[in-house]
Amino acid sequence: MSFAKFLKSEGLSTFSNEQLKSEVIRRQSTNVFPLHVFNPKIKPFLDSLNKGYDLPASYIGTTLLSAYSTAIGTAFKIDSGNDDFIYLPVWGCLCGISSSGGTVSINKIYAPLFKIQSEFDFDWKEKTKGLSREKMNQERMETVIYRDSHIPTLVRTILPDNPKGVCKHSDELLEWINGMNQISKKESTDEQFWISAWNCTPYSGIRSGKDKFVIERPFVNVIGKSQYALLTKIFAKDRDTTGFVFRMLFAVPEEDQISQRESDFVMPAEWTELHERTIILLYKDLQVFDVTEGRYCKVDAPAKKLLDQWRREKIKVINQIDDSTEKNIKAGILGKVSEYAYRFAGILHLSDKTFDQDYGGDFHIAFKHQELILVSTMIRALELADYFYDSANEVYDLVQKSLSAPPEVLTTAFMLKRGKSNSEIGEMLYGSKSDSHKVKARRQVERWIKEYPRVFGSYAK
Repeated sequence: MSFAKFLKSEGLSTFSNEQLKSEVIRRQSTNVFPLHVFNPKIKPFLDSLNKGYDLPASYIGTTLLSAYSTAIGTAFKIDSGNDDFIYLPVWGCLCGISSSGGTVSINKIYAPLFKIQSEFDFDWKEKTKGLSREKMNQERMETVIYRDSHIPTLVRTILPDNPKGVCKHSDELLEWINGMNQISKKESTDEQFWISAWNCTPYSGIRSGKDKFVIERPFVNVIGKSQYALLTKIFAKDRDTTGFVFRMLFAVPEEDQISQRESDFVMPAEWTELHERTIILLYKDLQVFDVTEGRYCKVDAPAKKLLDQWRREKIKVINQIDDSTEKNIKAGILGKVSEYAYRFAGILHLSDKTFDQDYGGDFHIAFKHQELILVSTMIRALELADYFYDSANEVYDLVQKSLSAPPEVLTTAFMLKRGKSNSEIGEMLYGSKSDSHKVKARRQVERWIKEYPRVFGSYAK
């Protein structure tokens, strides 16, 4: 059926009171990604991805934040007070079972940026045709998306040619993790670069012959997927205690299921074009030639007060935790998510500007030298912060309990924690819903609870 008919069939007016109550209970009992924080004009595009393509809301929202952030790059920063400026990098990890929609989410939402990169690749091939390596090295290699590059190449070649910044796209994030330190062989050398790059801290290095180079603002986003069973490898080597891993935004589906697109669904072109327009305006209208330029977003006093209040409430809860390890982890998560709250506010504000009816395409008309973030935007940003604070804690708990448990055990424990029935677990384990699979799943869960008590937590008691 068409998406218009789909929306009509799913309209609130058609829901029974019991269905509406069920939806309220679902939202209260699970960590639901707040897709409504994005501009209302992009809602048809987001709804079509969620319903027509059967993609998790968390995948859609996290990838959209990443795409907007990549398009903005170093063009804007946030003044958080006392001349303390925060740039807008976003590292996204789409967690889930195999075939749950992560690749499709990235391909659909990043499509405008992939298109720009394809144009860059074509132009590079044309302008370097027949050039010697020496002359080729003098040409600027425009890049917005890259996949395979060691840190020396990134800081000596890619970033100097692209002061606005780039995005590291890894289909599986473990590929990014496994690729670290392959050249230096020194433990944590690459991790230290990434930790500083997350803040866009200036980076310097020295080539042979005292040839020193400086990257003023190394802006590098990261986007990719990870199955639950592989998360332990991402957390390995103390990446949780160093704070490295909590720079990631973890997108966790509300339901763990294989994504299944409506067979006859076709997204209307005007919806994809609206999304593409936003990405292109943010990327091409916000040119960056000098990262020392002073374009920034200022947070007004009521918005700053709201963020401070949000932090105080979280800190109060964390300070009451007796276990020092748990307290330290939650404090680390809060620290990173608190900074992300500023970033979310900036990303939401700047992307909203592209939907203004009077957007004229002229930078001076569309974006001011100083933009003001209001409390209404901060409210939306804090909804995102709440989601990612909870998802980081959820993923951390899962990793700590997993140890050597097989993937199907981890996924089953995750579903059980989210209140899924034996029938739903049976469908996940055995491919279909049936009374026999329901009984089989119940018996299997009972065995696994005894075999992997740390994975199933309270259910093992």
